[in-house]
Amino acid sequence: MKSYEYRAAAVQTLAVLGNVEANLEICAHYIKLAALRRTRLIVFPECMNVGYLYDSIPHARQVADPANGRFVNALAKLAREYDMFIASGMTEWDPTAEKVFNAGVLLDRRGDLVVHYQKQFLTTHDQNWFAFGERGFPVAETELGRIGLMICFDGRIPEIPRCTALGGAQVIVDMANFFLIDQADMWRPARAFENGVWICAATKSGQERSIYYPGGSMIVDPAGNLRAKVAYDTHGMAVSDIDPTLADNKRQPLGSDKFADRRPDTYQVLTLPYDETAVAEVSKRPIIPGEMAFNMAAVQSHVSEAHVTSLNRVFEQVGHAARFGIQLMVLPEYFASSNWRVDAAEAKRLSAENGELLERFGLLCQANGCAILVPNVEEVDGRLYPTSFLVGPESKVLFSYRKVHLFADERSWATAGFEYPVSDTPFGRIGIMMGYDGMFPEAARCLGTNGADVILWPARLQDRKERTLLAVPRAVDNRCALIMANRVDAPFGGGSLVVPPAQFPVWNVDVATPNYPDMHKVVFDFVEISSARQKNLMANVHMFANRRPWTYNALVDKPFRTNLDTQ
Repeated sequence: MKSYEYRAAAVQTLAVLGNVEANLEICAHYIKLAALRRTRLIVFPECMNVGYLYDSIPHARQVADPANGRFVNALAKLAREYDMFIASGMTEWDPTAEKVFNAGVLLDRRGDLVVHYQKQFLTTHDQNWFAFGERGFPVAETELGRIGLMICFDGRIPEIPRCTALGGAQVIVDMANFFLIDQADMWRPARAFENGVWICAATKSGQERSIYYPGGSMIVDPAGNLRAKVAYDTHGMAVSDIDPTLADNKRQPLGSDKFADRRPDTYQVLTLPYDETAVAEVSKRPIIPGEMAFNMAAVQSHVSEAHVTSLNRVFEQVGHAARFGIQLMVLPEYFASSNWRVDAAEAKRLSAENGELLERFGLLCQANGCAILVPNVEEVDGRLYPTSFLVGPESKVLFSYRKVHLFADERSWATAGFEYPVSDTPFGRIGIMMGYDGMFPEAARCLGTNGADVILWPARLQDRKERTLLAVPRAVDNRCALIMANRVDAPFGGGSLVVPPAQFPVWNVDVATPNYPDMHKVVFDFVEISSARQKNLMANVHMFANRRPWTYNALVDKPFRTNLDTQ
């Protein structure tokens, strides 16, 4: 190993309900095994001290331990004995707050408590016993790098890992009780990829009272690649070498940067109290489900010299889809250009075509009673804006969106937008993001907070993982349907899809919806707006009302800079 690398282990086991001594024996067993493999960081699952499913709040209070109690003190002794950093979830009694928390601790090799975190996003059963966390998103500077914590369902909303990463974390230690396979296989790589951080996730495997834990302990690198994983339905350790400095490089293709290109000046809605957001009002609007269900599609068709595709051929394909019964369609980003990279001259040409494009699509929409998203460029007062226009069934533009996040090559000619409008349309409340916007969880989250039912995403994807890891979370994090139309000539071409608000039946996107590379492919699905209008992931787990927005100030602080910016 290089000097700045170290070995980490994520343990997959099962705690004994209410038995601290038995669980400490389990911890000691794995710590001894990890020491034989020269491990410097070991992570144990959620509520490892006393198990998880309690009879009542008094029962949880009875078995809970303070952060300076028997369980943590025993782990501290093991940390000193084996010269190892130890992280574990625990059921914590806080005598000052007089509350029981679902907490996590990180002890350094001297046994000192360096990070103490309390779970913020609570599942249905969490809320039976635990209070919402009150410690924010602490990150510690250690000899193993900058480390932050999260716990299980915290990873199901993007703000928590995002704020932790913005706090400087290179490694996020995740102590979990996964009870759904996709929590591990999709959401952990997704959160690692979108934030450019390591995630070391330890979870349980086995049966605890009424709940079955399948497993899914894993270590994921900052590129979203799986480095190690424990097989489902087994006990053991996922072990991998970690280089924390890899998380300092947030750079991407086209001279872009995952953090430096954020637009914190546009994310203010994410820090508003729930009652002050549009989604709070929209979630209560009654609708008639049978009157709010539509055929929606991504039309994977754009001008291309290589595929001998003209603008007329694109219009023809959209017309076929409309006559087939598609009521809302999305075209790829810069569909009227034969080049997926648009320079100033091409942008100027596209803007000059706007009138003709909108008129022709307007007539098509009027004739077929449909709506089409037309992603193009507009010129206003001498400035060029990458803009998407939603043309409606009355041949008029229902509303438009100016792209907020610009690739480096676009910044040479384009002016960015600064808001995320959501509009009532005949096909539900629609929000739009374009291209690079999809890389930023804040963009889709702002649309969700503004009350979107459906998110339209014209794209030119740079990385396969934008399809396999980001598309579903962008939809499901916000309980929105998502339609992504991608160019076939992009660095990752094709693969357009429609994601339902409640996600696919299986976590693997390529299995759930085929990755079509073909030009002129129409990928459609039937979208029920009623399923997007309710924002609960499960009973009493509201994807917006259960947020703690007053802790999200990191989202709107000045742009993040890594130490590579000065090199």
